[in-house]
Amino acid sequence: MDELDVLLSVIENPTRRRILEALVREPHYPLQLSKELGLSQQGIMKHLKVLEEYRMVRSYDEVSDQGGPNRKIYVPITGFNIVVDMGPGLFTAQIVTREMDGRSCVKEDHPQEGQVMITGRVGEVRDRIKEIDAELRGISRRRAELMRAKEEALDEACGIVESNIDDYHARRVLYVYMQRPELSLGQIAKELGLRDEMVNDVLKDYMRGGE
Repeated sequence: MDELDVLLSVIENPTRRRILEALVREPHYPLQLSKELGLSQQGIMKHLKVLEEYRMVRSYDEVSDQGGPNRKIYVPITGFNIVVDMGPGLFTAQIVTREMDGRSCVKEDHPQEGQVMITGRVGEVRDRIKEIDAELRGISRRRAELMRAKEEALDEACGIVESNIDDYHARRVLYVYMQRPELSLGQIAKELGLRDEMVNDVLKDYMRGGE
């Protein structure tokens, strides 16, 4: 499986998604997760093992503040974004991953502040997040406009191909050639499970030499 398939197989489980939702807020012990999610600690450990195996989280020992044995605490270490586009003549799925520093909410090393100061700083952070969200919405709107333009172009091109080319495999090659301009001839062949020579012949026949 490729990276996207692996990630989807991990997060398709709703319990694992709830665990990740808790861990991005702050580190948790298995017992804390068990109480919060209403599941057995054994069940939580099973899901944590999967998340750790696929490098979504990591664990480390933390000294107990009550003088007991060390406790294992879990933190997220991989962030990601998944984008799936589907429309006329278009289907793409991509993932962008990024390493996290193993921390959730950052604890600042300074004396506790008064309630008024905390309220003010939280308000400042909230305002900053509001501005970022507004900018992200603007990017999303612009992206939607560009995707609509891309769909219209692909719809037109696919109509031309379908109306003029009878060979199914030739149409497949040309669809990918149009939809994925970043791919080389060899990559197109690999994507479709075809021989390089066949892809080359199709592009020579219909694209005046291809790339």
